Amino acid sequence: MKEIARLVVPALRWDDAHGFRYIEGRIDDALELGVGGFLVQGGPRDEVAALIARLHAESRAPILVAAHAERGAGQAVVGLTELPCFGALGSVAMVEGDDALPSLDVEVVRRAARLTARELRSVGMNWALAPVCDLDLARGSARVGIRGGGSDPAVVSAIVAEWVDACQSESVVACAMHFPGIGRMLEAGAVRDSASILRLADLAPFVAAIDGGAACVMVSPASVPALGAPEGAMRSAALVENLLRNELHFDGIVVTVPFDREPGFDAAHEPAHAIAAVAAGCDLILAPSDLAGVVDALTKAAMSGELVISRVREAIGRVDRWAGWGRPNADAPAREASLDDLMWSRQLADQCVRFVSGQRPRVGATIEVVNVIHAGSRARVTAFGDTLRSLHIEVAESAAPAAAERAPLAVQFVPDDTVGEAVTRDELDRARAVIAPATKAGRDTVIIAYCHPRAAAALGRDLSIVCAWEPTRTMQQAAARALFTASR
Repeated sequence: MKEIARLVVPALRWDDAHGFRYIEGRIDDALELGVGGFLVQGGPRDEVAALIARLHAESRAPILVAAHAERGAGQAVVGLTELPCFGALGSVAMVEGDDALPSLDVEVVRRAARLTARELRSVGMNWALAPVCDLDLARGSARVGIRGGGSDPAVVSAIVAEWVDACQSESVVACAMHFPGIGRMLEAGAVRDSASILRLADLAPFVAAIDGGAACVMVSPASVPALGAPEGAMRSAALVENLLRNELHFDGIVVTVPFDREPGFDAAHEPAHAIAAVAAGCDLILAPSDLAGVVDALTKAAMSGELVISRVREAIGRVDRWAGWGRPNADAPAREASLDDLMWSRQLADQCVRFVSGQRPRVGATIEVVNVIHAGSRARVTAFGDTLRSLHIEVAESAAPAAAERAPLAVQFVPDDTVGEAVTRDELDRARAVIAPATKAGRDTVIIAYCHPRAAAALGRDLSIVCAWEPTRTMQQAAARALFTASR
């Protein structure tokens, strides 16, 4: 059954030294197998567009080409627009209504989704791995945190419904992640809460996404005993077929997370897990570590009867349907982002910067910048200083505050966990140790915290703290502009 490869989506990762050339053989093999799509991870815009044009041209059938797009198309493709994280977007989209109760600024969410989809489409992509529908609950913040639209199920539901509809209005498949929710997932990869709690809160955003027309749902790596998934959601027919398909009436594509995201992942078990996932009702296996091994295992399972042929054909039919729906149209070229879009995205980032505590910092003609970055972080925080220089502020970057310096001090704080709120005591102590001499000397000092607002607040209410959410180039630039504006 050769077409069974349609149920697999390999990942193609850009390498700064070798581009996509180092995986030419793997690309050829995937095209020969007849996979249902590809997940493209990284790369400059022109290189990505050229690769995807080839994938569409050489595939025997329409394919889905995906990208992680929670933070806009620029999250996956260099040269496209990078937007603030979903948590920041949610904080800006909720505004005070006429009755003093929060209401959703629909246009903020819809414009972010449309811009994301339009830019993905401009390079040939037709599948956005977004939005995150998980709740940002403190207990699970290390996995959700700033990736989620908030902790209120009603708020997150409203956001994801608008995001899905706007994204798909640009002919890009939206993917609601990570069913049935990982906001309560423990370190061991289990969700231990009752079915009543999960149904009342965690499932609500997924219901909203499905009712909003979501074409795809990604199933989480968690085990959820209360919902019939003690061995893992991706391999549970009770969760996928009974709950998602029959009860919630979802008839789109169900995709797995990469199996290596599961706690205790063992590559030797990947083929068996793929068979179990398809048998349970999943339609696509995302980013397997061994493409040929998974396709071979699925083929043998179908031939032996371990996989029911009707289940396989049903899955292939869904993939074909949505890949055809999103197929690039040469007669209607995708619209690229306009100058107005780009200016709007910059304003959005500026709105997301939050002053957490302390007095608004005052920056004069000069400023000293010191970085407190976790040793394991790969973040580059040069855009902050570069932006200040572009605003005609003299920036002195130091490893530690200069003893004789009297200029204002900005400390860029990047903890190990920039997604959740798990700032360690050592990280807090290190940041405070850097700041203490400057504040004692009476210098104006501000911390630029690239982390969850709850984590930023842990640095201390007596300090001037600016929360910029994450150390992306976009948010560094926005933090610098916020500092400049607050001083004027």
